[in-house]
Amino acid sequence: MERGVVPPTLHVVRPNERIRFEETPFYLAEGVGVWERGEGPRRGAVSAFGMGGVNAHVILEEAPQAPARAGAAPGSRVVRVTGADETAVRALAAAYADRFDTARDDWETADLCHTANVGRSPMEYRTAVTGRDAAELAAALRAVAAGRVPIARADDGHTVEHAPRDAAPAGAPHGPADVADVVALVRAGHAHVDWAALSPPGARITDLPTYPFAAQKHWHTHQPAAPANSVTQAAQAAPEPEEAPTVVAGRRPEALRVVWDPSAPPPPAPASGHTTVCPVTTDPALREALAAALRDRGAVVVETAAGADTVVVVDTPGRSAAEPPDLSGFWTELASLVKGLPAHGTLLRVGHHGVAVHGAERGQVCPRTAATAMAVRAACVESRKHSAVVDLDPADPVEVRARQIAAEYAALPHGSGTGPGTEPPSGVLAAYRRGVRHVPRAVAAPSGPPYDPHGDGYYLVTGGLGAVGRQLIRRLVDRGARRIGVVGRSALDPDRSAELRELARRAEVAYLSCDVRDASALADAARRFGARWGRLRGVVHCSGRVNPFGAMHRRPWSDAVRVTDPKITGSLNAVRLAQRQGADFAVLVSSIAGSLARAGRGLVDYSLANAYQLALAEREHGTATTVTAHAWPNWTGTGMEADASYSAAHSLGADEAADAFLDHLRSGGAIVFPGAAPTPARNGSAVPSVPADFSTPFAPADSAAPPAPALGLPAAAGTVEPSVLVTHAAPVRNAARPAAHPAGARARGVITAPAAGGPDHAVMRGHVRDAFVHVLGEDPGDRAIRTLGLDSLVIAELTTALEQRGGRTVDPSLLMRAGTADDLASALVADTAPPPEAPPAPAAAGEGPDGPPVPAPDTPGAPSALSALLHPLLAHDRDR
Repeated sequence: MERGVVPPTLHVVRPNERIRFEETPFYLAEGVGVWERGEGPRRGAVSAFGMGGVNAHVILEEAPQAPARAGAAPGSRVVRVTGADETAVRALAAAYADRFDTARDDWETADLCHTANVGRSPMEYRTAVTGRDAAELAAALRAVAAGRVPIARADDGHTVEHAPRDAAPAGAPHGPADVADVVALVRAGHAHVDWAALSPPGARITDLPTYPFAAQKHWHTHQPAAPANSVTQAAQAAPEPEEAPTVVAGRRPEALRVVWDPSAPPPPAPASGHTTVCPVTTDPALREALAAALRDRGAVVVETAAGADTVVVVDTPGRSAAEPPDLSGFWTELASLVKGLPAHGTLLRVGHHGVAVHGAERGQVCPRTAATAMAVRAACVESRKHSAVVDLDPADPVEVRARQIAAEYAALPHGSGTGPGTEPPSGVLAAYRRGVRHVPRAVAAPSGPPYDPHGDGYYLVTGGLGAVGRQLIRRLVDRGARRIGVVGRSALDPDRSAELRELARRAEVAYLSCDVRDASALADAARRFGARWGRLRGVVHCSGRVNPFGAMHRRPWSDAVRVTDPKITGSLNAVRLAQRQGADFAVLVSSIAGSLARAGRGLVDYSLANAYQLALAEREHGTATTVTAHAWPNWTGTGMEADASYSAAHSLGADEAADAFLDHLRSGGAIVFPGAAPTPARNGSAVPSVPADFSTPFAPADSAAPPAPALGLPAAAGTVEPSVLVTHAAPVRNAARPAAHPAGARARGVITAPAAGGPDHAVMRGHVRDAFVHVLGEDPGDRAIRTLGLDSLVIAELTTALEQRGGRTVDPSLLMRAGTADDLASALVADTAPPPEAPPAPAAAGEGPDGPPVPAPDTPGAPSALSALLHPLLAHDRDR
């Protein structure tokens, strides 16, 4: 209406041929068009349609032309600035000042004053300024922003009914004394000034900068404890921290390294009846031996993975020698396997050379095996499935390896998934060497040998324009580095180029655009830096990116490869460059998502890529060139965000992390920084608190805190995609029914909840959980459903998922009326319970016992009409 333009209709490829638009006054807007003006004002309609049948239809009419105004009365003006705290007041004053600078005449200035004074809600902190024109007001507002003008906390006990007591009549010009009195009163804390009386007649509301809301996030940060089992029971005994870690001055962040200890064979899990297991391997001899060993353990061996309770996938030793590896087939296979597992299912992946149990094995470590193992664990945690990863010695005979796999299978929990509101299992991790089982343990990693960056040559930082890269460059310069070559794919923007120019005052800093995935381009950049500065002394590889949170089964490999390429191919290129040129060190800036399965939920591709970096450092570390991978938690103060529930308990300050980076510049191998706060031990001393997930891959027994987040994860709010895989559940079994709901309750939309602990409720709660996990990516637990951001299509997809799992029709309105998932389960049980004894027949067909019409019941098990209508659209969107 403002611009007189008709926008095009979205998502229309061609009109419906059954609608004869040419025979009506209506037409589809296929492009931008001029909105011709007729005899009257322009009018338009906006319609919105809700899942519950609520339709909103609003007719809008353009505003009348504003009448012309005579010249604005001269005189001093006053502007009120108000905010929730002093910081907000000063920020808003600065924004106001910029707007007053653009005022074209006295009337626009008067309108701006009027808008600030009467068009904005008064808040607790306030001040006011005065001036004769826009320029004076802008200068006064900048004085507020600079802290030179007092700001008062409004005192409701002091009231001023009009501007000054002897103020001129409303609309009359106000003299300097009048507005000065008003300003003095506001700055003294007087709360009630008749601001409208200070505006000239004809003043209008106009555009003015909006309120500067504080850039703070408020998240529920408590992590529910993972269920105890034979692996994690000791680690879960200690209480979880619920506050952010306390930084102790002068104390270095904790650093850990993994070692492997001999372990007794795992005890078999309690028998839960015959379970089906499908072994998947390209080695016929191993498959035959494994099938026999599994049958000895009481398993029913099946030929196909579809529907099997457990799938055992065995990698062929040495089949992935090519680097960088092609992981597209693995990604597709993993997504299919986890999606096909039932809700209680287990995925056991067997690899070779994925870890170095003994120091002599480091040169044989296969980073691809380590990366795929981490992806399996993260994907299963994401989909709330059990997992186990076992690394075998390919030198052992086939029969020995088959028995080792069968022993790990027998120790896994079978026939039970994770309950509502519980943390998903993190997965077992074990390795066999020469017939002996080993499990990982975390030990303190001492600082590496001291390193002096003074001297000749230069240091190369890839991805140096990022927040972490810039932080590390600053710390290298602080330590004495005098020449820094920076490469990255991004173009220099004013902010980052200004920061590099600032660093250039203390050292020589140069930037070249380069894609680290291109080995020749990286070598050429090093050649150009070397021609200028001489020898390459060290490489810091910071390049990387992260996709938005999202379920693995919704993420094609074409999206995942954008995350994996810089960290896999880029890391290989960076390490090879450092080794080829005889650099002192190469550091791979990695993430704790590469070692903690729960940090990889919704970011399986990121977990895979970082695990590759950690294993690569283990393999490539040598005496000539030290190769180290640092697995970081969230860095605060760098502008990089992580999942808040992780970062609240496991973050490192940027300065802390930079100090630890220098301490472990030449440590070699994989170094993990959990970023956990110290917790008091029973004797009162401080002991390190390690993320609970470490108890599975490599943790000490007293660790209990929730896992740390991955470095550089995006903020979840607003852009989160579902982050778990599809789960399946058995149809609802007939069980004892609770008391039936009162007659007419369904017709009136009343939810009558059966006993929450009843068998029907427990089964239905499982279906509700699985439906939410499938559609939204997580079980909402006890959160209010209205806070989950459901829209019409999501409600339709949830309805379809519930119908598929429960084998009965679901009324979509139940999802809008239920408070929590438990309420929804109760409502679904009540909605499907058999009716009480038939009431007297209604007087007329189609009427219920209380009068209102009762819809005819749908066929049990058939989808509702609404679900059937929307299902093709949902399926199309999912495929797209």
